[in-house]
Amino acid sequence: MSPIPMSDIPGYKRLHELVYGALDLSQESQAVEFKGSAAWDSLKWRVIRTAMAMGNLRDGGIIIIGVAEVGDKWDLGGIETTHLATYDADDVIDITSSYASPPLGMKIARTKYSNNREFLILQVDEFDHTPHVCKKNGPAGSNLFEGELYIRPPGKPQTKKVSNAQEMQDLLELAAEKKARTMIETFHRIGITSSPTPGERFNAELEGL
Repeated sequence: MSPIPMSDIPGYKRLHELVYGALDLSQESQAVEFKGSAAWDSLKWRVIRTAMAMGNLRDGGIIIIGVAEVGDKWDLGGIETTHLATYDADDVIDITSSYASPPLGMKIARTKYSNNREFLILQVDEFDHTPHVCKKNGPAGSNLFEGELYIRPPGKPQTKKVSNAQEMQDLLELAAEKKARTMIETFHRIGITSSPTPGERFNAELEGL
């Protein structure tokens, strides 16, 4: 099995800070999802669906396993050792990305919090150029369907499929912003500092392909 690194190692500083911040606050949000301790097979389909939605969110998000909802409070009890042993970093990433087109950018890590409890974290990056689409149906009960786009809308933290024009527009605007940033970076790289002509824009787009 592929080992799961601790979040306090070099290269994981931002993730470590995000996790501590989320646990300190003990509150879910668009970019933070809590799940109680459970084996991979028990959480797999919910994690995959949430991960695709996080990938379609500006700046992505994190899923923290080991935080259980008890009444109106969150119990930071951590992930049980027997449950943690069912997660293999490569398998989680491979299986999750097998449902997403394009594949998700993900990191998996463990965090030991200040209460000395350990948590499993999945960090999902914002999409690079194109929003993530579910590319195949999951098994019955998985709530994964080919062709659907999953999002984390403002308001109550939840994962849902795109179901109206405004939600689609928000996602397309994020994609357009990313495309514009890529084009500007290309213009600077090839030495265009003033407003490009239509021909220059065309050449830049060709070079960026």
